[in-house]
Amino acid sequence: MIEIKQFDDKGRGIAGDLFVKFAYPGDVIEATPLNHRKKTGKLTKLVKASPHRQEALCPHFGKCGGCSWHGLKYESQLEFKEDKVRNLFGDCSPIIPSPEKHFYRNRMDYAFGPNYTLGLRSGKFDVVNVGKCWLTSEKSNAILNRLRYFASWKKLKAHREGIIRHAVIREGINIDNAIINILTSDKGEFPLEDLWEKVQDLAQGVTWSINLSPADRSYGEIQKSFGQDYYMESLNGIKFKVPVQSFFQTNSRQAEKLLKIVKEFAGHEGGESILDLYSGTGSIGLYLADGAKKVIGVEENKAAVELSKSNAKLNGIKNYSAVSGRAEKVIKELEGKFDTIILDPPRPGVHKKVLNKIGEIKPNKIVYVSCNPNTQKHDIEILKEFGYKIKQCQPLDMFPHTPHIENIIKLQ
Repeated sequence: MIEIKQFDDKGRGIAGDLFVKFAYPGDVIEATPLNHRKKTGKLTKLVKASPHRQEALCPHFGKCGGCSWHGLKYESQLEFKEDKVRNLFGDCSPIIPSPEKHFYRNRMDYAFGPNYTLGLRSGKFDVVNVGKCWLTSEKSNAILNRLRYFASWKKLKAHREGIIRHAVIREGINIDNAIINILTSDKGEFPLEDLWEKVQDLAQGVTWSINLSPADRSYGEIQKSFGQDYYMESLNGIKFKVPVQSFFQTNSRQAEKLLKIVKEFAGHEGGESILDLYSGTGSIGLYLADGAKKVIGVEENKAAVELSKSNAKLNGIKNYSAVSGRAEKVIKELEGKFDTIILDPPRPGVHKKVLNKIGEIKPNKIVYVSCNPNTQKHDIEILKEFGYKIKQCQPLDMFPHTPHIENIIKLQ
């Protein structure tokens, strides 16, 4: 029996030498070890509940691999997230809550399991059969249940015993449309046309992809599509065409707030040259193009680069361009002065060669967007060596009921 005093970096309660999911500061619990090497444990008994606890709305809470913080009051979630950012950077503005606490995600990745189950992982092999996910819309949940019925009707068994592996449902929040990607092994043909006939009242397109990786991931080689192989979304008036397997912010309404903060931190005075590193499909760069002299996006993924260019054309934006390649390579080859550099790297952070080159370029402003404040802290300490100081720090809650934090920092 032990009292949880704090979270670890992954939002798990620290119980002695164990990291325990679904355990919160203030809880008194009993836990059993799960993995001695990783020091993970399982909450076996809640002896005394933390004052931060609430009754989770979702009946699958504690079983599926999803919302580990759904048992925390939302005000406490915000408090813990803001405290983490404040402890890392010394000070920050109050965290901005998500506009919606539930049904906010525009994408969910589900796994097929035994006996025609479809839902979220519980451990490595088990699947929780989810009838309603509290993170996605009513339409997305209707598609989820239609897919489960279709698998049962067609006697499509899950991977290893059968071929189907994952279903990815994506939808526009500000533009009403949805698409489905079904991922399978290569051991048989998926009846995509039959599925298309059954979901046209709910979705604008279906795609079949093959994933040969042993990893439990919902990405593969596209085989065929019916209807749209993309969906449409709009953020602050900028329209985006998002192909079925492209990255896009999963909380559209909060992403709109994020873009506005980035623009405010960039502080357009007119005629600036902006370099958008790790630009993805161009959501930040395209939004900043208004009022800038030019915006250049740099992205390793070639398909994302081409997509950002097509989205620029879609919106009539003529001062945006994009280059394909690793940021550490491309930044060495770019010529000219940049007034502002935007950083929005993946979770591991910014390559040290990129940070050193930024120190040489010496832009007037750096705006660093991060989904991992720990690596953001590491990178900013390097940028400080070039004379930069933190001017503003703004955390946002992009992912309610999870420990994840989005944080934006302005350096000058």
